[in-house]
Amino acid sequence: MSNMAKAMREHCGCDADVEKAAPIMAEYIATTRALHLWFHGAHNVTRGTGFAGDHELIYGKIYKRVQDDIDGLIEKAVGLLEDEELACPTAITSRAAEILSDYPSPSRMTSLAIAAAGKSLVKAYLKFLSHISDELKASGVMTLGLEDFIASAANVYEDFVYLLQQREKSELQN
Repeated sequence: MSNMAKAMREHCGCDADVEKAAPIMAEYIATTRALHLWFHGAHNVTRGTGFAGDHELIYGKIYKRVQDDIDGLIEKAVGLLEDEELACPTAITSRAAEILSDYPSPSRMTSLAIAAAGKSLVKAYLKFLSHISDELKASGVMTLGLEDFIASAANVYEDFVYLLQQREKSELQN
């Protein structure tokens, strides 16, 4: 058993599988970066009568929060797993681009479609967070801080679903 695995076992009080956890954390990081990129794009191309509010109070708020989360997530991953490859911008961006290819670009959408797609994206991300949490627990690397980090993000992103849902409704009522 490696020193890192022993340290994780002592730190977590469990049988940590660091080798299993690294790709899980890499996927978590890349998916969060993809979410950041999509909402930053939505922020840049929002249009229409709700432009000012959408630009700053919805999409700006979301992408800035996700940007902060990605920074904390990478630092947490590197710190917990002692694997600096998890911070590789090429690997993160390449995987984020693959993830984004499954979603429509906000640059080709109406303001209503941006809100609807954004809501769907955040809902999918919330399911992803639940799945990632389960996977990290199963690998034995879940710490109280990491669990709190994921739960805190989920709490904030549930609020984003509400904002996007209300934005979508306002567009449909006009």
